[in-house]
Amino acid sequence: MSELRRALRPSPARAGRRACLSAALAVLAAVVIPSRAQAAPGLDGTRNLGMGGATRASSTGSGAMLANPANMGFTRQFLIDPVYQAQIENNTHGVGIQAMDSLLNPRVAVGLGYVATLGLPNVTFKDDRGGSHELELFHMAHEVGLPIAINAVPGWLAFGVRPKFLQSSLRFVDAQGDPHDAKKQRLAFGLDLAMTISIKQYVNVSVVGQNLVGPAPPATSLKLDPFVVAPDSLSRSQVSLLSDFPRTVAHGLAVFPTRQHGFSINFDGMYDFTSFRHQDKYTRMVFAGGAEYTIKNVVPLRFGGYWDSRGRGRQDDRGFIACGIGFVRDAPKRGIGFDLGFGFSRQVTGPNPETRLAVNLGIRINPQ
Repeated sequence: MSELRRALRPSPARAGRRACLSAALAVLAAVVIPSRAQAAPGLDGTRNLGMGGATRASSTGSGAMLANPANMGFTRQFLIDPVYQAQIENNTHGVGIQAMDSLLNPRVAVGLGYVATLGLPNVTFKDDRGGSHELELFHMAHEVGLPIAINAVPGWLAFGVRPKFLQSSLRFVDAQGDPHDAKKQRLAFGLDLAMTISIKQYVNVSVVGQNLVGPAPPATSLKLDPFVVAPDSLSRSQVSLLSDFPRTVAHGLAVFPTRQHGFSINFDGMYDFTSFRHQDKYTRMVFAGGAEYTIKNVVPLRFGGYWDSRGRGRQDDRGFIACGIGFVRDAPKRGIGFDLGFGFSRQVTGPNPETRLAVNLGIRINPQ
């Protein structure tokens, strides 16, 4: 038993809008229901990834469903938006599908989203006889959310809430092909809350709390029984130390020099109270900056970067740069538009560099 490489294989008006929403729900149900669905803890979204995560105050549409549900109603649209994302180094692939309607009521926007990722990270270790081994883990999770936004004072003040169901697991199979949990499976109800204040469409200020209910503890230690792991021999660089569903509070500032959403300068800060709680209650901090400029309201250009304090001390701190591009066409009356986007993020400082890519093709529908 010198090498193990087995992966777990788990077995036009309101009527038009209702028809479109029903179709979206049917697609979503087809994705969620099968038992072999590949799943995951989260998805950045193409715009969010390309701007280094600095999008909470300026997000709209499906991006708001992920980053700040309070902003969903700031634009009037109906959309269906599938997204794919990959992290290269640890063989992780994510998929999400978002459906949102802010046309039914000028004060209320509702959405339904499913986020999923499948990861196959490797760990290496030595047994009690000095033999070297490599084991492939199967990391999966599900997140199904129902975000709702309320424009309390249209154009000035909005609130958002996102109840959701969360599931995550990290498993492996032994030499006989039997599955085992490397960490305890997590099933929970989660809740996000958000608020955005807009000042004459020049400045947006947002506060977002995620997983205020149902945070998941990180995989601080791995249980690999029945394998015997020699002391201090386990290498788990591909297994993230971050919580799948951390309890976080974030703030965002977006400045719109032309009072148009196509041109914005953004600054975000996020505080993670879960991932490194075991390190003397350390709070992980992430600070990001990014900008977006849209050429002729069709081609958005995005760039940004962020700093991530991964644990107590500076040896694990990491810096990232990001960029992205899109091609957008608004839906004409009784017509269909689209939102095609690509995002890229690369770690430039710190250990274990990470590279992430994302692409989306959203469909915008205007049945009015």
